[in-house]
Amino acid sequence: MSYPSHIHDEDIRLLLARLDDLVRVGGRGEAAVSSFLTPREAKYARAHLSARVSAGTAVLWGGYPTAERVRVVILPDYTEGLVDPAALASDPMAALTDGGLDDLAAIIRSAVCPVQVRGSGFRELSHRDYLGSVLGLGLERDAIGDILIPDIHSAILLTDTRVGDFLTTQMEKVATDTVRVSRLPEETALTGTRRLQPVHDTVASERLDCVVAALCNLSREKAQMAVKSGLVELDYEAVEACDTTVEAPAVISVRGYGKFAVHAFDGTTRKGRIRLSAGKYI
Repeated sequence: MSYPSHIHDEDIRLLLARLDDLVRVGGRGEAAVSSFLTPREAKYARAHLSARVSAGTAVLWGGYPTAERVRVVILPDYTEGLVDPAALASDPMAALTDGGLDDLAAIIRSAVCPVQVRGSGFRELSHRDYLGSVLGLGLERDAIGDILIPDIHSAILLTDTRVGDFLTTQMEKVATDTVRVSRLPEETALTGTRRLQPVHDTVASERLDCVVAALCNLSREKAQMAVKSGLVELDYEAVEACDTTVEAPAVISVRGYGKFAVHAFDGTTRKGRIRLSAGKYI
């Protein structure tokens, strides 16, 4: 199997090969499920699958419609035409159940389910704290989808039933706090809002180095060094050109400094600088 010549990242090429393996399983009349994909991997997966499977026979699902980390579920090829693709994307379990495909709905429900982790209230817990505890148990990052933080003392982890059962028995601490872990009901409504620390600043232009300098409180020179060193991702793609234009909304990750959501460039000051509205993921 050959892949587009513009894809030079070996990890992405391996991902596409794994997706083709899943498609072949679907062609044999069975459902196939990937591990959780990063947002970058999901972008390539959507493009790849759109050219290889019929609409309504594949779904990328992470527990709610706007999930960043998703699993690819390839449905058996006999489902073609039985399920509305738009309904499948927004609520695959309901769409499959409405189509009389309860067994496939159960597969997706088992593949992506919510687990609640609640602290004692002793200290504030962050996304990084929860992720560190998960990895400390020996799990790989792709075993867990999004980590939602509804308040400063709890989180909801998206995972599968097997890993969820493991966490309920093995996860006892997050950072220095004692936690309780439980499976949430399958019908729990989830939203993907993550807490953001507001960032308001002005920039000379919408160039990537200018925006990185403002977001990370760096000098222009240090921001340029970070970009040129490959430490910066714009919308989940590494970018090493300092003069790349940032178009809001956008997501910028800077290794060692964090992840930021650029909301808008909103007007100019009297001195001609551009107002930047953004937020840092916390």
